[in-house]
Amino acid sequence: MDASDTLLDRPAGEAARILALRLLDAAGVARIRLARPDDPEALHDFRVAIRRLRSCLRAWRVLLEGSISGRTRRHLRRLARATGRSRDLEVHLTWVAAQAGAVREYQRPGLAWLEVRLRERQARAEPRLARALQRDYAAADANLRRRLPVYRATIEPHPPTAAAALAPLVVRLAGELEARLALVHSIASQVEIHEVRIAAKRLRYLLEPFAPEAEGIPSIVERLKTLQDVLGALHDAHVFAGELAEALEAAAVAQAQRVSRELLHWTPDAAEEGGGEDPRPGLVALASRLREIAEQAFARFQTEWLAGGAAGFFADVAELTARLTARGAVGREIERKYLLSGLPPVAGAVPPLEIEQGWLPGERLVERLRWLRSNGSDAWFRTIKAGVGLTRLEVEEETSREFFAGMWPLTEGRRIRKRRYRVPDGQLVWEIDEFVDRELVLAEIELPAPTVAAPPPEWLAPYVVREVTGEPEYLNQNLAR
Repeated sequence: MDASDTLLDRPAGEAARILALRLLDAAGVARIRLARPDDPEALHDFRVAIRRLRSCLRAWRVLLEGSISGRTRRHLRRLARATGRSRDLEVHLTWVAAQAGAVREYQRPGLAWLEVRLRERQARAEPRLARALQRDYAAADANLRRRLPVYRATIEPHPPTAAAALAPLVVRLAGELEARLALVHSIASQVEIHEVRIAAKRLRYLLEPFAPEAEGIPSIVERLKTLQDVLGALHDAHVFAGELAEALEAAAVAQAQRVSRELLHWTPDAAEEGGGEDPRPGLVALASRLREIAEQAFARFQTEWLAGGAAGFFADVAELTARLTARGAVGREIERKYLLSGLPPVAGAVPPLEIEQGWLPGERLVERLRWLRSNGSDAWFRTIKAGVGLTRLEVEEETSREFFAGMWPLTEGRRIRKRRYRVPDGQLVWEIDEFVDRELVLAEIELPAPTVAAPPPEWLAPYVVREVTGEPEYLNQNLAR
């Protein structure tokens, strides 16, 4: 596949808009199908299309800033709610109909009674869906089609690609999924299970458009789809359990009223209505079947995803993130490093940066936490580095003091402290690191390209012992051990 045909290698802002417009088109096609009464999957497909679109707009929110108004988001949210209620009733009716062959003759009146009840609710939901389609869908579609194709971008020689932007999003959403899984303790953890399902959907929808372009994505997406199916069955059972509970209460009241009319047939109210078969045995049978389905779904979920069952999945996600990061080549660092015999006087004449760094445990990617102090102000950063030699991969972002404080204890035993002196030399800057926890001074210079020559200047050359670019023992993370 040519790079021009791939989303991963396009500029991130452009790729995000292409994705959003594709999903908007898919929603438009599904919207047309809603007008066909003989298309049983139209509502489901439209709901999924809207859900995917909302997930895309949420995941790529930073890159789509200025193109998605708060009003548009509200339109889509109302549309999702309206389609959700109608789709739930559609699913429940289909499920009830499928149970007809599994119940006894005396239980079937309960299924018929429940079907009437669900269809009445469906009839009340349909006008709300129609209003949402007319008002919210039309407005959201018009706004997005007007704004998404146009955006302002900074001209750069090598703008960040979608692969570069995707990697941290995968890390964040996979971390959210892992955290949600840890909160599930039993089948009664309904809210927590629902949050796991939502987190899995968001990660799947984020990755799915890129499945043909990157190794590892198809298998991760398939695993997420399986999880979504299992939790979908569990979610439907939880939702329908509430529906059945209300139905049982209503049936009990109706049956009590029927019995009272039969016993007190001589009262004025007795002539108003006739009797009817008791729906409760059928409702109880459905509740029993529903519980069985839910317990089977949870047992599978527990085996495959809880108590260590998801370790392999998250290892695959980590490998994928490493490949995306490397492909994106964000912040590719080109530098030379020299071992010095001491601190040059020129370096000592400039104000230093106080730096404290620590490394989190990990084998596939090296993540560093850094605390900078300069002129009385502090800043905190998290950085991922990979590779050795002249050209290495570096991805860095500023973080909060709270995040740093929470993660810093994990770096125990893998830390360094140093003073950094930045000395300009023409268009370049030499960085001289004086380590305060050992006798060591290193000089580094970052180059615009591997072919650029930058020999040590006169003020530095007498202190150079030798070049140590690419020597693992002089990598900071190795010095910290």
